[in-house]
Amino acid sequence: MAPTTRPDEKKTDDYGIERAYADEPDAVDKVREKSGFIDHIMKMLDRYGSEGGNQFAAGITYFSVLALFPIFMLTVAAAATVLANRPDLMQQLEEQIANAVSGDLGNSITELLHTAIEQRGAMYGIGGLTTLWSGLGWMNNLRIGISAMWMQDPTDAPGNFVTKKLSDLLGLIGLLVAMVIAFGVTAAGSSGLTQKIFEWVGIESFPGMGTVLVLAGIVIGLIANFLVFWWMVAFLPRTKVPTKSGLMGAAIGAVLFEAIKQLSTVIMSSAAGNPAGAVFGPVIVLMVVMYLVWRVVLYVSAWTATTEESLELLVPPVPDQAVIRVRNEIRQGPNTGVTLGAGAALGAAAAGAWALLRRK
Repeated sequence: MAPTTRPDEKKTDDYGIERAYADEPDAVDKVREKSGFIDHIMKMLDRYGSEGGNQFAAGITYFSVLALFPIFMLTVAAAATVLANRPDLMQQLEEQIANAVSGDLGNSITELLHTAIEQRGAMYGIGGLTTLWSGLGWMNNLRIGISAMWMQDPTDAPGNFVTKKLSDLLGLIGLLVAMVIAFGVTAAGSSGLTQKIFEWVGIESFPGMGTVLVLAGIVIGLIANFLVFWWMVAFLPRTKVPTKSGLMGAAIGAVLFEAIKQLSTVIMSSAAGNPAGAVFGPVIVLMVVMYLVWRVVLYVSAWTATTEESLELLVPPVPDQAVIRVRNEIRQGPNTGVTLGAGAALGAAAAGAWALLRRK
């Protein structure tokens, strides 16, 4: 009976290979083995870097800034429609312009306002078409970037070109609605609405009211941010997102998004303090804030995609089929029989010559 051997489990690696000496883990690996949180962070960073997170963030920033201008045109057209139907508001606005800006500049602004009212139909048409084109490009790149954090190829999603564009359109509308709600709630929380609510219920003041109002504004902003990130993290990827991981990712994104909004407010106020900053500051701050926001979105998506329950849903890629190529080789020269015959003849001749030498 042939002897059998078994591998030493203590020296067997993750691939089932027994090694004479185990690889000594470095300091980072030791920390990852002790802390599951640090291990998750490292997985997130690895997923973000390997899938090109920075490149996706830059591309999404470009399309998002590009989409803002036609959206602004639609906003101006909507405001012009309201002013055209409300002459009293138009007169009040003209009086405010005349009081704030005098001279030729005030007249130019008033003429520009009348021109916008007269050409609101053209602004609706041009703004709508360009918003549709740039907005779909924005949503498509956003979905590609978020899906990449899940190691999913968006081109493999079911459906044809039309259904995918309709899905992108619905995603764009949902994202815009969520953002409007988020920024509207944040603006309402920071505009003194909370204090007015206290006054309506009969509470004019109490000790620590200022702190409560600030905290209430932050909490309201976090709730609004959570809605935005929940939409992007859970519904935009072209794959199934576990509910628990999606909720935790949306909560983390809400906190980071609120920090970015507070930082952008500080930067904007400081940039408005000098003439050069007042001219170029808003555009630069907008691009920087957009880039930071989309990086946070992709980081949160990578974090959500690397939780234990998300990794269990990951289907490993199927390797390519093995191709066996049979190669026929033709060698030039004598065949095997001729070679063996020649060798036997030479051997017999050598043996005969040796026998004759011994007789002598």
